[in-house]
Amino acid sequence: MPDSKPFQVAIVDDDPAIRRLVRLFLKRSGYESIEFGMGEEAREQLPKTAWDLAILDRRLPDMDGVELCRQLKNEPELRNRYIIMHTGEDDQEDKVQGLDLGADDYITKPFQYPELMARIRAAKRIVDLQKELLESNRRLELLSITDGLTKLYNHRHLQDELSRAFEESARYQRPLSFVIVDLDFFKKVNDTYGHAIGDEVLKAISTIFQESIRTTDLAARYGGEEFALMLPETQLDDALNFAEQIRRSIELTPVRTHAGPIAATVSIGVATVPNPRIHSAKELIVAADKALYRAKKNGRNQIQADGVRVRPAVKGTDAA
Repeated sequence: MPDSKPFQVAIVDDDPAIRRLVRLFLKRSGYESIEFGMGEEAREQLPKTAWDLAILDRRLPDMDGVELCRQLKNEPELRNRYIIMHTGEDDQEDKVQGLDLGADDYITKPFQYPELMARIRAAKRIVDLQKELLESNRRLELLSITDGLTKLYNHRHLQDELSRAFEESARYQRPLSFVIVDLDFFKKVNDTYGHAIGDEVLKAISTIFQESIRTTDLAARYGGEEFALMLPETQLDDALNFAEQIRRSIELTPVRTHAGPIAATVSIGVATVPNPRIHSAKELIVAADKALYRAKKNGRNQIQADGVRVRPAVKGTDAA
C-alpha cells in the first residue's frame, strides 16, 4: 500500500508570487509543501528533508536548476524522488538537457492550474507505485533471509553476516563471539508429541533468543534444533555470561504448548576471536561446534567454550 503520509511537494523558485500561487494550488488539492527561494539552500536542505516531488525553476539566481536537479539525483536516497522542471523558455534543447540530467517532467511558464495539477497527480501515481515496489522488494528481501518457522535469520544470512563481522574483527582487532545452541533431546519431543508441538517448542525457544539479544547481535536458526548467535564486540567472559543467562532461562521456563508445558534444556558451545588458532569465519564456527559437541558429550544442559571446559557438567533432563 502507498505511504499514508501526506504527499509532500518542494517548491524551488526565486519568485515569491509563483511560490505562493503553487502553494495555494497544492493546499487546495490536499498536498503539503515546503519552499526554497535559492538553489543553494534547496541543495543543502532537500537531502535532509522528507519530500516526494520537487518543482524546480530552470533559472535560479545562484545556480542552474538543471545542475540542482543533477546533484539531487546523484544522492542515492533521492534517486527515486520525482522532479518537475519549469521555465519561461519554451526551448526544446533546455527540456532535453533537463530530462537527460534527471528531471522526470517539464512544464513551461506561465503554466495553467489544471495542467500543473494534472502533472502533479500523474507524478503522485508514479511515486506511489515506486513506494509499493520498494516495500515489496523489502518484504521479499526479508523473506529471503528469514527462517519461515522461527522468524529468526536463516543459515545463509548468518554465514554472510558472520563473514563480514569476522573481517571487521580481524581488521580492527575487536572481539567477536559466536555461540551455537542445541536443543537437548528434541527428537524425543517430536516422537512423543508430534512435529506440530515440536514446532511450538522451536518457536518459543526462538522468542527467548529474540528477546535476549542486543540490536547489534544476530540470532539465526542454524538448522533443525540448532541455533546460532553472533555477538560483536563481545569478549569470551561476556559471551559465557550471556550464554548462561540463555541456558538458565530456558531451563527454568517450561514451554507452553497445546500438549501442555514441556520442559526444555540446551547445550551451548562458545568461541571468540581474536584467537591465534582461528583465522577465518569457518574456523570460528568449527571451534564453537566442537565446544558444543563437548557440552553434549559431557551430559548436556551446559556450556563449553573453545579449548577449555568452563562450566561443570549438569545432568541433562530427559523430559525434553
